[in-house]
Amino acid sequence: MVVVRRRKGLSPRYLTFRHARCLLRRQGLLSCDSEYIQPGHQRLRSYHVPGLVGGEYTITTEQTVTPPGGQGTTLESQQTFYVDTPEFQLPEDIIHSVYPPQGHEEWVTSLPHIIFNKPSLPWDWAASRDEDEEDYRENRNRVPWLALLAFTKEELELSNPDLTISDGIFNEPAKQTSTFAVNMPASQIKCIKRTAIPLALDTDKDISTDVILLKRDLFTSLFTKFDKMGKAVPSAGPDVRPYRFLAHRRDVNTEGMAYAALTATEDDQMSFGVIFAHRSGPLSTTQPTQCIVHLVSIRGVEGMQWPIPDECHFVAMSSLHSWSYSCYPATTPTLWEQFAHLGATCNLLRYNPTEGDENEIRGFHEKVGNRVLARLKNGYTLTRYRVKTGESTACFMRGAFVPVKDNQGADTWERLSNIGSDLQILDQQLGMMDITYSAAWQLGRALAITDQGFVASLGRVRKQIYDRGMQYAQLEALSSQGVRTRSQIIAALPSMVKSLRQLTTSQALVAPDYLARSRRWHRPAVEPIDLSYKGRVAARGGGIRRKTLESHFERAALEVSAAYDENSPGTPLDEPYNEFNTPFSADWMVVLRWILDRMVLSNIPTQYLVTDSSHLPLESIRFFQIDTQWMNALIDGALSLANYLDQEDDLVREAIFHALNWYRKTPIRELEDIPPPFPVFGFLMRSGLVTRFPDLKLEVFRDETPIDDLMLLRHEIVNPDTMLCLFAQPPSAESFNKIWLTQPPHQQTFISGVCLKPKSIVMRFRKAYTESYEGDDVTEEILNPRWRNPTAGLDIDPEDPDECHSEDEDVVDVEDNAAFLWDYQPPSGPKVEARRLLMDNLAKFYLETAQEKMDSSRFCDTFATSALMGTQMESFTWRLKIELKDALHQQVEVSRGPRSAIPPAPSLSTDEPQTTTPVAPDQAENPQFRYAFRSTDTPKEDNNITMTRVAQDLVFSINHTGRAQAFNLQSITITLPLGSLYDEPPCIMPSYEGAGAYMLTNVRFNPLVSVDTEKLVIRLLPRTNLGYVPVANCNDLSFILSGVFVNRISTTAPVPMRGTVKEKYLSQNEPVNPSTELPTLLMKPDLNDPDKLSMADLRTSFLRSVAMR
Repeated sequence: MVVVRRRKGLSPRYLTFRHARCLLRRQGLLSCDSEYIQPGHQRLRSYHVPGLVGGEYTITTEQTVTPPGGQGTTLESQQTFYVDTPEFQLPEDIIHSVYPPQGHEEWVTSLPHIIFNKPSLPWDWAASRDEDEEDYRENRNRVPWLALLAFTKEELELSNPDLTISDGIFNEPAKQTSTFAVNMPASQIKCIKRTAIPLALDTDKDISTDVILLKRDLFTSLFTKFDKMGKAVPSAGPDVRPYRFLAHRRDVNTEGMAYAALTATEDDQMSFGVIFAHRSGPLSTTQPTQCIVHLVSIRGVEGMQWPIPDECHFVAMSSLHSWSYSCYPATTPTLWEQFAHLGATCNLLRYNPTEGDENEIRGFHEKVGNRVLARLKNGYTLTRYRVKTGESTACFMRGAFVPVKDNQGADTWERLSNIGSDLQILDQQLGMMDITYSAAWQLGRALAITDQGFVASLGRVRKQIYDRGMQYAQLEALSSQGVRTRSQIIAALPSMVKSLRQLTTSQALVAPDYLARSRRWHRPAVEPIDLSYKGRVAARGGGIRRKTLESHFERAALEVSAAYDENSPGTPLDEPYNEFNTPFSADWMVVLRWILDRMVLSNIPTQYLVTDSSHLPLESIRFFQIDTQWMNALIDGALSLANYLDQEDDLVREAIFHALNWYRKTPIRELEDIPPPFPVFGFLMRSGLVTRFPDLKLEVFRDETPIDDLMLLRHEIVNPDTMLCLFAQPPSAESFNKIWLTQPPHQQTFISGVCLKPKSIVMRFRKAYTESYEGDDVTEEILNPRWRNPTAGLDIDPEDPDECHSEDEDVVDVEDNAAFLWDYQPPSGPKVEARRLLMDNLAKFYLETAQEKMDSSRFCDTFATSALMGTQMESFTWRLKIELKDALHQQVEVSRGPRSAIPPAPSLSTDEPQTTTPVAPDQAENPQFRYAFRSTDTPKEDNNITMTRVAQDLVFSINHTGRAQAFNLQSITITLPLGSLYDEPPCIMPSYEGAGAYMLTNVRFNPLVSVDTEKLVIRLLPRTNLGYVPVANCNDLSFILSGVFVNRISTTAPVPMRGTVKEKYLSQNEPVNPSTELPTLLMKPDLNDPDKLSMADLRTSFLRSVAMR
């Protein structure tokens, strides 16, 4: 039996350990699960029902007791228990990802989907009690209790009368959330007026949940049973069986993925539950339209009264998760274009000036300009630097990532500095200091100080090396005086015993000369030996002795850093500890692990890696090499701590470096006898594709052969839109020369068709397999069907933009069934936009087509399952191929991956595309910031300010709610009128003469204050020269306006803040009002105002203040 273990507490270098495990598996020394999925493959299952679905159960036990010769008695016992699974709220971390991501944009053909870390979640409850269907009896399909539905704002937004208490449908004041749901206790859902509810919502549970209210006709269009031609079946009840095709389990191998690999098993196996929607966005839109996606519970829908009574205007559904995205018309850049544009931006990690910029720089001063350009091309940037005397000046600096070949990198590490400042390099031509290595040294020291465990272990390692080294040095010094070690004394014991036995026959003891007898006790005077550390260094001028002392410390360091010998616990092995064996010193294990984590740039602040935002612009890939001298300086700064011995010449630190170099050069058996790998090359990818596909798969090739060697050392999402990859070798003909970036199999998007218009829809039926696909071209279609809207008529206008015009001659018009429902006509009232796939009809037609077109040796299934439809509804898989001619030159190609989901096949490459930068379209909805105002005197009271006599510091709290993170914020302007509280509008302050404003946490912005006679204007402007900051980095923009004398009156005065704030985004030409409603500020009188206190109160207050001093 194979024990499946999940990864927990991953090391930043887990890829190295994973490679060692793969080597053991190849050698047959490590077993794996019989259902092990090979890299690049995936397996789809139609469902995954847990052992017990949610609900109440009763266990009945019977036992018959029969005494000898008597009559038996049957004893019966019952026990009721409840399987409590999530019903109205989802647990944290159960959602792996959603698509499209929050705030992103997607085509109208896209079907949103959600992926769960728990594969059985869609079937944890039973949604249908119809067990007579053949696919149910044969255990081929199950109806999930969750469904994913996409809506527009107009379909979900309630009118103001519906939300009021007097004329509305709620008994208490209600407010819709940003996704147009109402949060309320589950027990109160049945109290909503004029609203039908599924039976599962008729509960007394007080757990809160989000509730969406669908109009009766819209709900009916989602759960009506339709016949083959798309007509409603009058006598049928609510139909939830089509939703069985919209959920499946997907098993994948996570090798090459950054996000899913963190929670996968040690064999890189991961299972997900997948649900996709069958309803598209609006079809006739020409402008970006907000779409809201809700994960709703369909439990109890099957048992509802049908049709919905006329007195019920709404149907309530419990929403367990929701998000929004922008549905774009067909002019939106496709995913292929986004990949192509990203590939065209491959460059080096540095500021890449245009020809005009270079001419302008040289025009200032040719010699100086050329030198500055050389610095910029080498990855340097200008930053502020404060010299020892306190003055501020400019200096050059770059991080660990450099855009040039690391020709100065050393094969060994060594001690560099005791203070760090001596690592600065003066550019004599420009008269500016290069603080690169000095900053790295200081950073290493600062990072080490913050890790108390590392500092404590480093101090103990230093003591272990010092104690052992001094012991060896002292024994060497005493050996000249006849002092012997324990082993030497034991070795000399036989000769000593022999000499003692010969004393009786020796003539030395019977010598008559008394002087001879006295000479036996004579001991000549010897020079005293200083055995201390200082004495050992200073003895005999320090030269030879110092070298000897250094060698003793190095010997001690090798012993401390060695592996543990199980046969001789007191003696270390003659090989270093390498994380695959047992350490001789537990403290050395901590020190080595900390250093190795830093070597893969773990926990290194981003500003020390990318020193300027222009080096890594949006939608770009930047390659670099790692400066080994920079890493050397970082380690040296960290190891400089805990030095209480010698501030001038740290011999113990040199010994530690000697042990590290021993580790670095010693091959590791578990890694096929190669030395420990360290990153020397890598790239950063900053793109919205990383946000969309956090598990973007990375593959490394040598020509067309995948690399099995340990090449990829770190693959991580370091920011929501940024991926970091580090490699053990630079690109070459011997190591690797190609990188592939492919959509992950479990994050492939789902589409309704290749074309979806108001009058028609075109799909591509791909090949399906139940047997081996070897030797078959899986990229070929078996049919390209087209369905037309019944209301569109029979004639097709080739110029009609509402028609799907295909250049493929194999398009077949289907007339004997309906696969898509454009509109639903209720028995009474206007039509309702259905925009949904008729999954029963589509699945049946696809199955029949596959049975007809596919060879029976390839496909022989007789049931349409959710696994089958999961492969058909997937979109194309795109792959970005980057050819690395060497470390600094790339060639890019975008290709379409295999259309078959199980298993993937070799891709079809296309010619290198001619691409341009996509134009950012107008956004459908702006980000939402929550604004609040308070005084530092009352920090816990939002939107309340006490009118005191003294100056106050006002806090302007601005927090991003997390939506629409793809926007770029250029500025926020707050305009406060100056005047009295009796003016219109009321004013907070009569004037302002304070010291200005400053940011609380987010130093990416700078608050600028300007004042005139009528208003005070505060502008939050980015510090970057780009002029904008991604909203994803604007979670908190709070700042303080200091020294404000507010207006004072005797009564509470409201000050509305509406209209005082404007937000400016890069994609919009004009500033806009905030998406959230601004609060009203309450100005309250000061109850402790001295004018209102009696003399006795004033005297008491004075005495209390004196006592406190």
